[in-house]
Amino acid sequence: MKRKNRFFIGVAVAALTVSASAGCGNDDATVDSGGQEGYRIGFVNGNTIQFHTCLEKSVRAQAEAKGVELLVANSAGDPAKEISNVEDMIIKQVDAIIVQTVNIDAQQGDVDRANRADVPIFLTSVAAVDPNKILGAATTDVEHAGALLGQWVAEDGGQEPAEIAIIGGAPGASADLMNKGFKAALGDGQQVVFEQPALWQRAKAQEVAENLLQGNPGIKYLFVHNEDMAFGALSALRAANRDDIKIVTINGTDDGLAAIRDGQISATISQPPRLIGEMAIDAVVSLLDAENGGSGPTAPKVQQIPDQLITASNVDQAPQYCL
Repeated sequence: MKRKNRFFIGVAVAALTVSASAGCGNDDATVDSGGQEGYRIGFVNGNTIQFHTCLEKSVRAQAEAKGVELLVANSAGDPAKEISNVEDMIIKQVDAIIVQTVNIDAQQGDVDRANRADVPIFLTSVAAVDPNKILGAATTDVEHAGALLGQWVAEDGGQEPAEIAIIGGAPGASADLMNKGFKAALGDGQQVVFEQPALWQRAKAQEVAENLLQGNPGIKYLFVHNEDMAFGALSALRAANRDDIKIVTINGTDDGLAAIRDGQISATISQPPRLIGEMAIDAVVSLLDAENGGSGPTAPKVQQIPDQLITASNVDQAPQYCL
């Protein structure tokens, strides 16, 4: 194993908000077999929703292809569990930790811990920290994704005033950035009159949408932070016979693309976790090689996954979401 001497101190970073006890993450790690001469890398995933399961599948597949020994733990949306998981990775003397963060506050604190432990840390999806403090990152520009959807709503609505609602994921990290980009891109006269998180859960999104319709019957557009929640909201709209409300969302899953074709969803942003996972493993291996005196080409420190607005006009060109 290529491994530096490091201190056994805590570190972490992942994404979403939920609360739970701080000491229960260490039993979750699983180990994939890897090449005897490769790196030992820890992957701390943030949750178990479709995005995260697809991300993990991609990370595992690329690690195997690269001869990397991979240790995997899941934080289940809990920042405290994330910290415990990352501390466990440090104890196991991994060469680097890849983290899909639970929230930005946890990310900052955990990067600081990683630095003190002298363990390289690599971030996926969101990297709201000083780039000098991390090994690297493979990110999605969720603020830009929100802006693309806001622009679509602005163009679709023309100059007409419109009431708009947002069903968000969880406060913090990506959700706040999505909303910032979306709101800034809306047209004159378009106003967000309802905004409530549904914690990335389909059933919760359906409940939120039911409440939305009761209090705001004039809604014309609904921005939902992922497609799974969008389907929950769609159930509420159907039950209320409100097929006049246009839904815009983010993901680009097979089910989401089918809903675009059927006219149930008006627009989505393709941000495939398949690409994030592949890029993360490739970059970590390249950057560690560079630290250890390798002579091969070095990956950029921070890379961004391209996003794409998908509507009925280009749905057949959408990239593959999951392996």
